[in-house]
Amino acid sequence: MNKLLVLLLITSIYSFAKEITFDEALHLLLKNNKQLKSKKLDIKQSHAILDEISANNYGALNFKETYTTTNHAGYAFNSKLSSRKATFGDFGLGSYTGPGSIGEAPDDLNYPKSTENYETKITYDIPLFTGFKISNAKDVAQLQVQAKNKKYQYDEKLLTLELLRAYNACVAAKEYLKSTQKAKEVTKSFVNFSNEMFKEGLVTKIDLNEAQVRDLNTNVKLKEAQNKVSLALSYLSFLVGDEITDVKNFEEVKLSNLVLKNIQEEAINKREDYKYIDLNVKSSKKNIKVEQADYYPKINAHVEYGYSDDKLKNFDDTQDFYLAKVQLNMKIFDMTREAKVEQSRINYNKLMLEKEQFKDSIKLEVKQNYLNYLSNEEILVEKIKAQNLAEEVLIKAEDMYKNKLLKMTDLLAQQASLQKAEAEVIMSKFDLTFMKAKLKLSIGKSLKE
Repeated sequence: MNKLLVLLLITSIYSFAKEITFDEALHLLLKNNKQLKSKKLDIKQSHAILDEISANNYGALNFKETYTTTNHAGYAFNSKLSSRKATFGDFGLGSYTGPGSIGEAPDDLNYPKSTENYETKITYDIPLFTGFKISNAKDVAQLQVQAKNKKYQYDEKLLTLELLRAYNACVAAKEYLKSTQKAKEVTKSFVNFSNEMFKEGLVTKIDLNEAQVRDLNTNVKLKEAQNKVSLALSYLSFLVGDEITDVKNFEEVKLSNLVLKNIQEEAINKREDYKYIDLNVKSSKKNIKVEQADYYPKINAHVEYGYSDDKLKNFDDTQDFYLAKVQLNMKIFDMTREAKVEQSRINYNKLMLEKEQFKDSIKLEVKQNYLNYLSNEEILVEKIKAQNLAEEVLIKAEDMYKNKLLKMTDLLAQQASLQKAEAEVIMSKFDLTFMKAKLKLSIGKSLKE
């Protein structure tokens, strides 16, 4: 019964465990990452700005209903005149009693009764010519949409690089844990072996104690290694937005045809962050033309059709009206125009300088990553050689200790040397893979190419 419960417990644990490959982790990252979701909203916002600018070409159609009640002489008279219900009495003719009354104030005109009026109208306003401001602003908005897309693609690659680092850090932590577990088996065997030899009087108590001390220290390292695995998996889980309990092998990065000058030029042509800056430069150049629009005349059209009456009913053509006008407006003198244009020119020149500087920094970044890649590749080869040699030395040291040709301290030193060599190989593999990924991204390629 107890065995069955243990089996069920183990099965339950493994059923809830989530071991993933790098590709699966990448899928989760792209699906769940909130930074990427926010940047997608930035792209949508840029599209909305473009739509807003484009909509200006179609003008605006408005409906307006206005109710007024007033005894203001001007408004009351205008209200009656607008609804075509003005009478001679509204002009004050009722107060006219002859030539002698011409100088008198007509009460009906100056002190009218309170009037009510409903004015219902539809208006349509459209810009006919804006000095090319709308068309140039539309070009700027389109360039910004492209720029935001490039920025998103580059940020996605950066997150992919961070994911690779986090994923391989989990693998490295697991490999180190395995190495420590193997070291634990070795130190435990040293304790057992030295204990047997001590019982037979072949070694002193010191040898046994030294083996026991090393075994206890390995226990500490084992706990530290287990904690490193937990921490690495925690960060990976945070990054992908899902609980991850295990990972598989190191994710390798493929590189080929690496000629420094060629990959530097390739980086300039392919890097999304460089294209992002280039699009901002083009956008800034177009913005100069947007500001120059104030030097051109502006032509707008306004059309309205409506109905005016003291009652909101009986609509007919006796109270309707229409209005159509075309207006030209041109600034003759405004010193702020050139100041605005000059600011745009300065901003454009600044971005041009930043673009050229960024091009140089890309070449430097590629070169540094290339040299680090070559160095790490050579280092890994040497580390593997050192590990293999340390394994051979430990085997020989064990034989020498059994034949009483070596002290326990020397044997333990060789075991520690092997464990260190194994840890260095693991970290060297991690460093090389990460450096290859950095180089590939600095060239402008995706990790999955």
